[in-house]
Amino acid sequence: MKGRCERRWTGLTLDVRGGRLRHKLSRLCVHAQTLIVLVPEAVLVQWQGLIKLETARVYNMDGYARTKYIPVLFLCLGCCYALPRTLSNNGRDLPTSNAQIHYNITNAEVDPPTIDEVSYVDFEPAFTFPSKKPNVCNDCVCGLGRKTRIVGGNITSVYEYPWLVSMSKKGTFYCAGSVITRKHVLTAAHCLQGFDIKTIKLVLMDSDRSSMSRNAIVRRIKSAIIHENFHSYTFNNDIAIIEMDEPVSVNGIVRTACLPEGKTIDYTGALATVVGWGRTGETKPVSNELRKVNLPILSQEECDQAGYAKDRITENMFCAGYILHPEGAVGRDACFGDSGGPLHVKGIYGQLEVVGLVSWGRGCGRPHFPGIFTKLTNYIGWLKDHLDDECVCPPPHRQ
Repeated sequence: MKGRCERRWTGLTLDVRGGRLRHKLSRLCVHAQTLIVLVPEAVLVQWQGLIKLETARVYNMDGYARTKYIPVLFLCLGCCYALPRTLSNNGRDLPTSNAQIHYNITNAEVDPPTIDEVSYVDFEPAFTFPSKKPNVCNDCVCGLGRKTRIVGGNITSVYEYPWLVSMSKKGTFYCAGSVITRKHVLTAAHCLQGFDIKTIKLVLMDSDRSSMSRNAIVRRIKSAIIHENFHSYTFNNDIAIIEMDEPVSVNGIVRTACLPEGKTIDYTGALATVVGWGRTGETKPVSNELRKVNLPILSQEECDQAGYAKDRITENMFCAGYILHPEGAVGRDACFGDSGGPLHVKGIYGQLEVVGLVSWGRGCGRPHFPGIFTKLTNYIGWLKDHLDDECVCPPPHRQ
């Protein structure tokens, strides 16, 4: 990128009370950068005079096959880090997760400046969209566990989900995670933010927390990466990676969770399984025994009809559960203590793929408020970037 200082720049200010995006002329010498933003073609009309278009056209970004995206060169005036993270149109967030900087201009009215008020900085490198996936191991498989035979209940075993990890701080259980490589555990960002990672203990292969299993494996945290755009108020980008202080063998009793096969897979309507030691009810204590519950994955339209505020569910999230609970499904939901744990969908070869992470919700099992999960398909490239070239075990059909 190139940058330069001039005396005439058009800046952008957001009038929060009026919801209007205004421009102003700044006579201060500021540093300018060229930034790449993937902008849906449908909203470009409100950016006329503010953007410089390239000729490339991009389809099928982040699983939104019906949306055309155009890479745009946009001028940033020295405070790029403070800008919001998503571009919105007509009250709906639009995916821009491959952009280097994201904008939020929901229902904004733009008064474009004249062309001579705007300066652009040349962008020299070619704009490409690499297909990023983690490296694949050749000595293990993911997503396969051993079934347990417990009649008449939802109690299960870590042998059925041998990638599951319980997280405790100062002896108190509070979150869960999933082993995804020999060294790494996947969890929610809010399970780590604000905590001293030195006080967190990870326990693998222990179904009943009231008594440590002889096969239990204890690890500490060597390092942790919280998504750089995690927002603790909205819970957008609620994902984090833990590096354990020692690797574990993943071709014995411990197995890794399968990651989604690709960005474009739509899991809407699938019956998914969430597993954890969280509360069995909103006012009940956390469970000592590992439990599971089946929840349907809802469409974005169904989720929009739930009781949450408009635009509260971003494109990095999805709903699973029930708007109105049918007979026999009352109270089915993830709950406090399940945070960071996996939501699984069964693949065609019987492997379990983690498609969501327990993130947030209004209470537990309340009508009109299904659980909200981090959409893992949006983060395959991010995981690749932060796994230190560590390989992931493939599903059984790749062996």
